[in-house]
Amino acid sequence: MEIKDYHIIIVDDDPLDANMLAQMAGLTRHRVTSYDDPYRALQSFMKEPADLVVTDLNMPHINGFEMIKKMRGRAPAANFIVITGEKNIRSVIESRGLGVDYIFFKPVRINEFTAAIETMFNRFRYWIDKIKEVESLHCSE
Repeated sequence: MEIKDYHIIIVDDDPLDANMLAQMAGLTRHRVTSYDDPYRALQSFMKEPADLVVTDLNMPHINGFEMIKKMRGRAPAANFIVITGEKNIRSVIESRGLGVDYIFFKPVRINEFTAAIETMFNRFRYWIDKIKEVESLHCSE
């Protein structure tokens, strides 16, 4: 995978927030798709998992945690960022328990958000490089 070849899905039932987060994520120059309907986001992910999902927690019909659980079942190595307007310990603990990489409270600061995205993808590249290193050792044997 090339350095800017990652796919980010943004999910927020508020179209303005979804658009704002997509614009922020777009500054990292990765491919970004945004949804204001969590079911459409979930359907898209099930067809073609993204490398990163940024999701609001409080959405109608399916909350962010339920969506993450379903997505994890399809793509266990996917990365997740949770965005929420409610500062509470339950959100933090449940996010951690689901293996969420970062949690941000609204309003999201652009520099922190884009730095978190790049940090996650740098870690991802590190592990891809390690896999390639091991594979090259086995191929030369």
